[in-house]
Amino acid sequence: MALNDKALGKSLSNVFARTAKKEPSVGGRGFLEVDLNLIMPPDNNPRTHFGDEALAELAASISKHGILQPIVVAKREGGYEIIAGERRWRAAKQLALAKVPVVVRAKGEPHEVAQLRLIENIQREDLNPIELALAYRALLTDFELTQEQVAEEVGKDRSSVANSLRLLTLPPAIQNLLGDGQLSMGHARALITLGNDRLALALARRAIEEGLSVRAVERLAREAAAGDTSRTEKPSAKKDKPPHIRELEGNLSRLFDAEVAVKERGGKGSLTVRFHSKGHFKAVLQQLESAFADSRKQEAESGAE
Repeated sequence: MALNDKALGKSLSNVFARTAKKEPSVGGRGFLEVDLNLIMPPDNNPRTHFGDEALAELAASISKHGILQPIVVAKREGGYEIIAGERRWRAAKQLALAKVPVVVRAKGEPHEVAQLRLIENIQREDLNPIELALAYRALLTDFELTQEQVAEEVGKDRSSVANSLRLLTLPPAIQNLLGDGQLSMGHARALITLGNDRLALALARRAIEEGLSVRAVERLAREAAAGDTSRTEKPSAKKDKPPHIRELEGNLSRLFDAEVAVKERGGKGSLTVRFHSKGHFKAVLQQLESAFADSRKQEAESGAE
């Protein structure tokens, strides 16, 4: 027998209520229905843009179907603090609901809860690209994780995390366009290759105005980069560098997700890698150690032959 929408919402609410009565806590976790006024927003949330229209749509859905996924909270003095589900909480407040279903995480140190909140939100995969990149950076800087550790925590490969973090090298105006959905990740990656904020912003605006495809932006970015001499380094220094050195700098920058400068003359020179946090520094060291280990292994195998 099929349930109508109202029956579905009531049935789900009843399930949460029954679960709360029978199993209020299992290993520090459990479904509860709690007073909405006892729930407080998180101190820091990777989501910074909620959107009035999207929030209204969520409220309408909750009004029709109920809250299908409980809000994740941690017990705090005088109530509960949201770990994940602030959008649902905001929508519930709009509807003036008395109670909402929650999952209570085992109480931990604020530092641990903050890290868990970031990971919970990242794994939901509903952050915009800039919010996601900022969340990754917070795990690197605030919790001193390496890129490999971040990737493991959120179930992504390291290259995905690195590519996401590179978005934060774009000027704020382009980050806003990407966060608002006016530009795609593909467009953003093409703009990063320019290394020139003025040219990148001009091309970003053109892409939006003309509805350019990612391939078109990639082509225009290559053409602009080839004809541009106003990079972050002095034009004379950039011009003096041979093509193989510039190519090496580009490859190393992508490998380390960092700004890399190579100076070489007469077989002597220097390699500079700029890191932005302790976590990033550890990630660079790990890459270098891995490269040295591979090199030694290859030498050993060659000697054995």
